[in-house]
Amino acid sequence: MSQELGEFLFLCLWYSFYGMFFWGCASVIFQIATPRAFMRKYFAAPYFREAEIIMLSGFPLFLIRTAMFIRILASPSSGNVRGLSEAYKDAPGWLVAYARILYASLILVMIWMFGMLTFWGCYMAYDKWFV
Repeated sequence: MSQELGEFLFLCLWYSFYGMFFWGCASVIFQIATPRAFMRKYFAAPYFREAEIIMLSGFPLFLIRTAMFIRILASPSSGNVRGLSEAYKDAPGWLVAYARILYASLILVMIWMFGMLTFWGCYMAYDKWFV
């Protein structure tokens, strides 16, 4: 592999990590923009256990809750297990559209990132990187 190609692929790997950072920022914006009435209605006892509500309300794990609601709004059939398949009807239309954009971009960023990690893992394993 030429040095120029290696530098380009290394930059592509780092850009995928930047994509995850920007997606995280966009999901925080989603969390801020989500109406409180929607969260109070669907992040409650019939849909979540009390321990889940306590755990997913804190700092690091609220991002998981946000990703769950993004997926429920973007793909309503994913909420069948918890009974949230009709939750998108109570959300504003712009929030559902934003959730669909975030969901599609997350899938693209994850495919790109894991593809780059797979490439670099194979390259290091089979090119005698450590010899």
